[in-house]
Amino acid sequence: MQNFKKNLGFNLALIAIATLFIVGCALAFLAYQGSTKSALDLARARRDQLALLNGHSFVPGAASVSLNDKNVEAAAADVKELEAHLSSLRAAIAGNPDLVIKGKASANSAELSALLRESVDGWRKLAADQGIKLMPNDPTAFGFYRYIHNQGTSPKRDFQKVDQQRQIIDFIVRQLAESRPAGSPLLIESVDREPIETFALIPEGKPGAGSYAPDADGSKNEIDEFLPSRTFDRNGLVDSLSFRVRFVAYTPTLRTFVNKIRNSGRPVAITTIDVGLAPKEFEKLLASSVAPAALPGAAASAAAAPSALGGFFGAEEPVAVSGSKPAASLVDQRVLVVPRKLSSFVVQIDYLSIPEEKPAASAEGEPKK
Repeated sequence: MQNFKKNLGFNLALIAIATLFIVGCALAFLAYQGSTKSALDLARARRDQLALLNGHSFVPGAASVSLNDKNVEAAAADVKELEAHLSSLRAAIAGNPDLVIKGKASANSAELSALLRESVDGWRKLAADQGIKLMPNDPTAFGFYRYIHNQGTSPKRDFQKVDQQRQIIDFIVRQLAESRPAGSPLLIESVDREPIETFALIPEGKPGAGSYAPDADGSKNEIDEFLPSRTFDRNGLVDSLSFRVRFVAYTPTLRTFVNKIRNSGRPVAITTIDVGLAPKEFEKLLASSVAPAALPGAAASAAAAPSALGGFFGAEEPVAVSGSKPAASLVDQRVLVVPRKLSSFVVQIDYLSIPEEKPAASAEGEPKK
């Protein structure tokens, strides 16, 4: 210890040199480890690059596809072609911009409530003026039962969407009214919609958090509201508003209605059609309507003589059965084989739209507005 104190400076210098030597060795070892890892990464990158340049055979026996200038240009051209195809699909779904039905952006709760009541009164008057029947005890409110039958209530949010629904229902009702042949009975049971303004907010931690979705049981829906099942809805790509029309009529009314909707030029799709027999009470209700015209000569057909073939092959003269009196004309031999029956129809109509593209969040993490 005495010797250490006598040569204190020399000994401290030795300790410092030894410490520096140990630190240098440690740094050299770490640098060697880092260089080894870098060399491995570089070798792996070179192998990947070589594999890309040499190409990869996706199908056994087919030519390899490599990352050369020609293939890169072809891939870029494919991307542009796909983008153009996507734009064409969006344009086809959106339809003619002049025929798109948009809700009033400036609508508020009080104004929308007045518009709903005015529209329902107008549709009921339209039906009365054209001889279209509604349910006698509880006529349809055309999807807005909760606001028509509950005084003082009005939509609390999604005003533009609800007004858009109102305008789409106006389009549907008028198309149905124009589809009825002259003198043919028509009973509108109900026009239903999905109550988007009542959807519940999805809590955090669940898929789609922050957006609105219908309740699973739909227990809060009114009689003219429903939760549709549809295939056109694609989150972020295609939005849908679904409507359901329930009416009683003859088949020509349904056929004309479907064709008018399909050929309207608007972005609508008829997704389901259910057909059933009309209930007896509906037949009685429509009995006061103008009866369909009877086939000419149908009343006299029972008295007409039986014949062989009976004009089965067209306009040839009928051949009378032996021993029977010859028929007076072909008209007298028309027999109503299957009488026309009123049917109950349920038609679901989806109004399609393309959601607005939202700009992507910036790399700096700019908060969403």
